[in-house]
Amino acid sequence: MTTMPALYFIDDEPAIRDSVEQAMLIEGIEIRCFPNAVEALKQIPLTQAGVVITDIHMPVMDGIQFTEQLLKHNPRFQVIVLTGHGDVQTAVTAMKVGACDFLEKPFVVDALMAAIHKAADKLALVEENNLLRKELAMQTHVGPKLIGQSPSMVTLRRELITLDINKDPIIIIKGEIGTGKRITAQYTHDLHSHQRGELYPIAAFNLPNSDQETFCEFLKQLCVKHRGGTLYIHETEVLMSQQWEWFKQVKSTLLHENECNSNATCIIIASTAVPATIKGEFRQFELLPLTERPEDIGSLFKHFARGAASRYQLPPPIITKQDVERLIAKPWPENLRQLRQEAELRVLTQAKPPEELDQDNCSPNEEKANTTIKQLSLSERTDNFEQIILIEALHRHQGMLKEVQQELQVSRKTLYDKLRKHQLDKTDFKNR
Repeated sequence: MTTMPALYFIDDEPAIRDSVEQAMLIEGIEIRCFPNAVEALKQIPLTQAGVVITDIHMPVMDGIQFTEQLLKHNPRFQVIVLTGHGDVQTAVTAMKVGACDFLEKPFVVDALMAAIHKAADKLALVEENNLLRKELAMQTHVGPKLIGQSPSMVTLRRELITLDINKDPIIIIKGEIGTGKRITAQYTHDLHSHQRGELYPIAAFNLPNSDQETFCEFLKQLCVKHRGGTLYIHETEVLMSQQWEWFKQVKSTLLHENECNSNATCIIIASTAVPATIKGEFRQFELLPLTERPEDIGSLFKHFARGAASRYQLPPPIITKQDVERLIAKPWPENLRQLRQEAELRVLTQAKPPEELDQDNCSPNEEKANTTIKQLSLSERTDNFEQIILIEALHRHQGMLKEVQQELQVSRKTLYDKLRKHQLDKTDFKNR
């Protein structure tokens, strides 16, 4: 049975409003009633489509005008209009401007309930199609993608698509090391932020910790500077409990600011753990480790391998069913980060690591490739691995060398020397 969406009723006659409200109460259905269309347009959340029943003949703004205005803001609303007995022309006009159904006055409760359920079913279908279109668009757009068809990934993508950053201006992305918090943040930003807005990363150790006022003002100024974009706060393991509490005040400020501005600003907090006192205060999305979604490992590995092959201008490796089975059997303590490194290494060597090869069942091509790996010196293998680590860090921090330097714990000179050695340019990793 379709879950009942938000339900609204508009009629200028108090007796009818009271009657409908009482009938819905008996049915266990929540409904909001309004005395006129103008008041309804002010109070109905236009970003969240629902079912609206409206009278046609009302002062100031009639039901036809209201339907046009409502559907102009959000065409997914399902509108049922109430017409006078035998008023066919009015019903036809209402359907032409977008109403999904009509009822003649006076109506019985059973007829009203049937119309509501019919509209709710249609809205569910419309919303499902809308979700599928958005998901397809995000999976084909230029930018990071959330790969995988495991139940957790399908749910995550849909929850992110339906996220309303006006209502939830601060969200938390929780996950173990390497589960893809940065990619998920960029994906969320691409979904909801202004097209000219950017994802602005800031390490948590750069946030003020002296007092709440300074903390809130610091983040407020950043939000103003990056209006329409997203602040991505990472390295949150250093946050003190009081700083977590201060985010509540920041949320209140953002809720007010976003009401007054068309370009909402969002703050995404990436964390491996969330204090118990914060749970429930912010919308939270959890990323599962690879061991809890093994069905995604094969597609992720192929995705990483193809991307690496394209960057290095090498042919993509052939990945067999046996390869995927071996990958699934591994523990992956660093999750996506480790899987991506494995794919990079596979592309650079164009074969599986020697210890994973079944020597008794190698094809001639695999034996040849295995021989190639054995011919690599220790120095060459070390260089390959060093290059992979640098590439991964540059990707994570989008070419921001200061953050790469902090993560890898190397001096500025050493980092620049390594980049020159491996012919890596930080600009190639910007905004990817």
